[in-house]
Amino acid sequence: MTHSIQYITRVVATECVEAKDVEAWSALESRAIEPNAYLSPHFVLAATRWLTPDERAKVFFVEKVARDSVELVGVGVFSESGPTKQLPIRTLAGYRSRHSFLSGLLLDREWAVPALRALLDSVSDVLPQCKAVVIPSVWNDGALATASEADAQAFEHKPRISNLVPRAILIPSEVEALLSDKALASRIRDLDRRQRRLRDKGKVSWRCLQGESLSADVVEHFLALEHMGWKGESGTSLRSLPQDESFFRDMVAGFASEGRVIFTELTLDDVPIASTCNLVSGRAGFAFKIGWDPKYRSASPAFINELELIRHAKACFAEIDCFDSGASPTSYINALWTTRRTLATLSIPTGALGAHALRLASLASQVRRRAYSPSESIAALHASRPELVSLAEQGLFALEQLAVL
Repeated sequence: MTHSIQYITRVVATECVEAKDVEAWSALESRAIEPNAYLSPHFVLAATRWLTPDERAKVFFVEKVARDSVELVGVGVFSESGPTKQLPIRTLAGYRSRHSFLSGLLLDREWAVPALRALLDSVSDVLPQCKAVVIPSVWNDGALATASEADAQAFEHKPRISNLVPRAILIPSEVEALLSDKALASRIRDLDRRQRRLRDKGKVSWRCLQGESLSADVVEHFLALEHMGWKGESGTSLRSLPQDESFFRDMVAGFASEGRVIFTELTLDDVPIASTCNLVSGRAGFAFKIGWDPKYRSASPAFINELELIRHAKACFAEIDCFDSGASPTSYINALWTTRRTLATLSIPTGALGAHALRLASLASQVRRRAYSPSESIAALHASRPELVSLAEQGLFALEQLAVL
């Protein structure tokens, strides 16, 4: 005899999330099709409490109900957004704080499709004014984006991918090949030379700290180093604003309670001169923030710390398949972490209006790119690219549909 399965979505304000939900939410991370520390309850609840208290973010809990069992199989964190000139509808936007470097959804790998369907269906019921779900900064080749493109049954209207951005990653199992890469040879020799010169000043050590070795002093050292130099001077360090430091302490305490935060330190005579904070979700690592003492600028302590992290990655991070750098395309880390993945914005319409609006936005983006191409003037485009006329006609049709709907 088979028992029917139902998928029920509960929508809860972040400040109303209960302890039992936090426990189930945290457990879901290890089963998610895409692990994501920035969607951990330890990150989200600290961020919404300290960084975005006025945003009124909501948590969508998707639960699988079968007979007498209830299991959490999906979590999405969203806030309402728009309309804007680029997208003239209200949307439900994937939550991001100023310290979030990845968005997405947590979906149980065994129940991902029905969990996603239930979540999308609930948007139309609970927030009918939101005509699309827009999730920035997801992996373009990841399970969520791939499923959204491949599984037509899960989506009444075609999802759209936009805003592609490369991101540096580190794969611990491949560091030997990375360290022997001829393109990095001169940089590694230079950093080794700088480390030898640093040893003239005292004993230089590198250490990886997590679990029982993670003391309150480690957090204090990190915050002090991250506040030094240009970050502190520009007011962008965690210690520059009381709420940012409070967020960091709360967030780290949550991850540390489950052994899921890792600090690395480069020390001179046992005094940290460079530090990194890294988060763990499932089998994925997330490089969060760095700090270093500008007094030793000539030695490049931040680079040396990263190089030693690479050298020790296979031993220290054996249970991590991939590290997300969280870095911009211009970050210093790109010089050492040379493997790339691509981030994108995933937009999923929840009805006809959202589908028309997203289609119009895509068409407008294509026209802008072509019209401002340095190799083609607008007049030449109209003469040589008649498809622009077709694009314009489609855009007008979409506008008419928006007005009607």
